[in-house]
Amino acid sequence: MDIAIEGVAPYLGQTITDIYGRKIGILVGVYSDVDGKVSSFEIMTNDASYETITVERFEHNVDGLKLMPEWLVEAKKLERKLDILKKRFKSLEELSKKNQIPQHAYRELKEKFSKDLDKLKIEIKNLKDILRKRTYELENFILHIEKALTHLLISYTSGELPENGFKISADFMRFAKQAAMEERKDVEKHISLIDKLEQELISVVSQPQEEIQITSPTAAQQPIAVKVVTG
Repeated sequence: MDIAIEGVAPYLGQTITDIYGRKIGILVGVYSDVDGKVSSFEIMTNDASYETITVERFEHNVDGLKLMPEWLVEAKKLERKLDILKKRFKSLEELSKKNQIPQHAYRELKEKFSKDLDKLKIEIKNLKDILRKRTYELENFILHIEKALTHLLISYTSGELPENGFKISADFMRFAKQAAMEERKDVEKHISLIDKLEQELISVVSQPQEEIQITSPTAAQQPIAVKVVTG
């Protein structure tokens, strides 16, 4: 999405979160083109670490400036490609069945779209690997938080930790677990959506083209035989 530099000026020096509410860092810089559109942001993740993140990773709405996971950006791109290619295949077949395009153009476009599909299949495989890896990372993170929270609870219950410190720490960990669970749910949702779009596209592609019926002239259309009689 396009973001104007004046639109994000109020966020300079402010803490930036991702779409799940997790703190990412502080916005300390903005890179923009000559037309005033932001190209990337400089985020201070801690005192010793800065990161330049492209604008496509962010969404800007009434809730402010939010960072999207990289996997989500790529998933949305792929989903859009799959949907567009499916619609193009359907349009091509419909136009061909109605004899609204010549067969040479049909064959040429069918070949091009088929090559596009082959490329998308590679993208699908690569992205699914990324999504599965992210699911694994999130599941391990959730287990890690549950383990840490259990030990914290034991130490508090046994009287080794004060209530105030326990509550603050426990709230941090519960929030982290909840955010990870929400992200894992989104990952699974997009895996299912990509599977659905892929199957719909393959179904459209595999439908055989209806043979164009070439009808013979009717009797009324047949040329009239004229018999010439010579005297």
